Order: sequence, then structure tokens, then C-alpha cells
Amino acid sequence: MRFKICPFPFITMKSRDGKKPDKSALETDLETALDLAGAGKYQVFHCALMVSTLGAAILEMIGCAFLLPSAACDLDLPDNMRGIITSIPNIGIILTAPFWGPTADALGRKPVLILSTLLSGLIGLLAAFMPNLLTYALCKFIGSLFLSCPSSLGFAFLGELMPKRRRDMAVLTCNASLMLVASLCPILAWIVFSIDWELQSVYLRPWRILTIAYSMPLILSSLWMTQTMESPKFLMMKGKEKEALNVLAHIFAFNTGLDPDEYKVTSLKKSADDCRKAADGQSCESGKKSKTSAIDLLKPPHVQWLLLIGFLMLGLFSLLNGLFLFTPHTINTLMRQSANETASICKALDQIQNATHTVTCSISYETFQITVITALIYGALVMLASLSPLSKKTLLISMYAVVGTACLISGIVQNRLVAGVSMSTLELTALGIGPLNAYAVQIFPTSLRGTAVGAVMMFGRVGSMLGANMAGIFLARGCTYTFCAFATLLFLCACLSTLLPTDKTAKREKTSL
Repeated sequence: MRFKICPFPFITMKSRDGKKPDKSALETDLETALDLAGAGKYQVFHCALMVSTLGAAILEMIGCAFLLPSAACDLDLPDNMRGIITSIPNIGIILTAPFWGPTADALGRKPVLILSTLLSGLIGLLAAFMPNLLTYALCKFIGSLFLSCPSSLGFAFLGELMPKRRRDMAVLTCNASLMLVASLCPILAWIVFSIDWELQSVYLRPWRILTIAYSMPLILSSLWMTQTMESPKFLMMKGKEKEALNVLAHIFAFNTGLDPDEYKVTSLKKSADDCRKAADGQSCESGKKSKTSAIDLLKPPHVQWLLLIGFLMLGLFSLLNGLFLFTPHTINTLMRQSANETASICKALDQIQNATHTVTCSISYETFQITVITALIYGALVMLASLSPLSKKTLLISMYAVVGTACLISGIVQNRLVAGVSMSTLELTALGIGPLNAYAVQIFPTSLRGTAVGAVMMFGRVGSMLGANMAGIFLARGCTYTFCAFATLLFLCACLSTLLPTDKTAKREKTSL
């Protein structure tokens, strides 16, 4: 029995017993049910959990930039191997990225995230006790096979428990928070290396202790994740309506402090997004289960957005997890020059290359000072930009243009302080992760969302591997050309960002898919 007196035109009121209507019994779609559950304390808790998980993955990936200068002596690490060791986490992520997305779409976001995050942390912890370069690199590689999931799926999981009206802002704000979390990487290194370790042994070196510090957040995040709920969108996709309603009622109770029974939604209608079949367009009324698969991402209309967003992510990570990871080593080289000497980054690196081979197994105080201060400043700027009314498209175009300019300045300026600060500006590329993942969450349907976000992030990991190896090989051989090549890539990404849909167009695109 339907009534037109319902204040929400998109919600129908149904009788619980079929005879007497109950105005508190509502049937609605999942997006409206999420909105009725509210955006409050539970979403804050869930966002904090996803930031800790994504941030823990970031610390594990970029920690090598601060570990290697100190570990080079103990592990007998030659300079030409720095790029390979730095890119090991990304190699493992690339190899397993096609696996974790479909696994999360099949088994659920929560169990897959818990397992992968825990195993990655435990194996990373084991790497701290490895005696030589081979065993250390092997542990890092095995751990990276599980790192793809926590480094990408967190964005999809975050968006799926957020009401649509707050979804973009939540993803952008959490991404900006990750910049501040990433600043813990040099801060932890600074703290560990500044302590006078009087009882050092082969298994108690500062860089080993720092390896433990970088892996522990993964273990702690996996334990914390046991307290969250499964994605109701995933449960609806699997036909588990009762479980989805229980999750929504729990969110409602957590946000309001009321009893879960007071949550008015008692039945969920499947939306086109929940039961859409990318292959043949079968509707919900057919009563058959969806058979969407990862291969649907390679078919129109999904493939065009996958390639565009994927290439933009590739360009972004080639800087963020590629060239930028050489920032501590590069700035450290600059800071060891004479205070009265004016030299560009490329000239300083060339002098080191042509000088008698000596291995420096420490990082200067000035290097830590620059990296920590700039990380905090750029993190605050990213947060302000994410909270601004600027659209995702505008943020991306601006970010690529600014960082491309800074990349050019880094390679040609003669003042070492300006060169160090401008190279630290490459960290601003982190601003683009949130908008690009928000586009992926917004455009692709629920049945493909985990796979799509994983595929987009895999493009990024390919960029990380290419960027790290290119920087490791060519910085010492063609330094100026290397900076120009990366800057050109960023300017190309800025131009391609103009092809992205506006927020309103993206919503219509998703609806029409």
C-alpha cells in the first residue's frame, strides 16, 4: 500500500503487515538510506581509520628514501642500485594490483583489507632483522605483494560509507590529511637518527629501528580495522539486504546515540548502480545476479575513463614515488657543499659522480630541517586547497602546472636553498591523488569500483617504478634533461586534465552508464 503523504518523493511508505500502514517503515534506495543514517561520528571514525591505513602504506613505501642513506654501509648498497631498491614496493604492488581489486569486489572490503594490511606490516617488520641486501630486498618485495590493497582500496571503502553529498569532500579531505601523515616519514627519521644509540649491534642500528617504526602502523591499522563495518554497497551488490540494513542501523545509532531500532528504513530498493550489468545492461527486475567482471573495465564506456584517469595517476606517481623519493639524497648532497659555493642540483650531483667514490651513511641536520618544514607547509596547503570551493578538475590542472614549474626550477636554479625547497615542492603532487580517486569512485559502478580504483592505482604504481628507475639512472648521467622530461610529463597531464568531466557531468555520466 503506497501513500503520497511521504515527505520524501523518492521514498515509499510500506505497511509492515500488509494491512495497517506504519509511517515509520520506509523503503528507499541505498544512497537515501545512507543520507538518513547521517554523516557524523561514525564517518569521522571511518575516515580516520582509512587515513591511518593509507598513511601506513605511504610510510612503508616512501620510507626507503630515508632508510637507504643510513643503511647503505651496512647493506653494501651501490649507488646504481638505489633506484631499484627504492622501486621494490611499487614492483610488488604492480604485480598484485589486478588481484586485490577483484578479490575485494568478491569477498568484501573489510576482510581483504585486514588480511593484506596485517601481512604487509609483519613482513615489513621482519625486514628490519635481515643481515644483507639480498634478504632485506626479498622481504621488502614479499611485503609489497600485500601492500597494493591498503594503498588503494581505502579510498573506495572510504567513499562507500559516506553520503553522496559529503563523499567528494571526505575523499579530498582525507587525501589532504595523508600529506600530514607523510610528513611523519622525515620526522620519525629525524627522531631516530638524532638519538645516541650507545648499545649498537649488527641487529640494533638506527635504520633497522626506523624500519620497525615504518612497519608498525600497518599492523596497528589492521587491528583497528576489526572495529569497522563492511561496506553496505558491497553487501547490496551481493544481495545481502538484511546485513546492509544492519550496517546502516549501526551507523545511525553511532551518529545519533539512539537505538538502532529507531532507524526508519526497513527495506532497501536496488538502484541501477547496485544491479547494473556492464556487459548486457540487464535490469534489476530480471531477478538474476549481476555478472560484472574486471573485463568490463576494458569495454566502452568505462575504458575511456580508465585510460584517462590511469595516465594522470601514472604521471602523478612518477613524481611522487619516483623523482621525489630522491629528494632527501639530493638535498643531502647539496647541503654538504660549501656554504659559499653556488651550485645547481645537477652540478652538485655531477661533482659527486666525478669525485673519488665515497659512501655517505648519514643525513645532515639541514636536510631533515628542509624536508620536515616543507612537508608540514605543503601538507597545510593541500588541506586548504582540498577544503576550498575549487572543483576537482581545477585542483588537478593547477597542481600539475605548479609542480611542473617547480620541477624545471629545481634543475636550473643555482641557489642550494631555493633548489632544495623547489624540489620538495614535488610533494604537492599528492594533492592529485584524492581528486583522481574521487573521479574513479564517482564514475564507476559499485560492482566495478574496487577493481577500477585498484586499476587506476596500478597505473600509478607503474609510474612509480618508471619514475624511480629513470631518476636513479639518469640523474647522474643527464640530470638537466631528466628534470625537463619530468616537467614535460606534468605539463602534458595538466592539458589532459581538461578532458575530465565537471562534477555535474561526472554524475550524469555515472547515471547513464
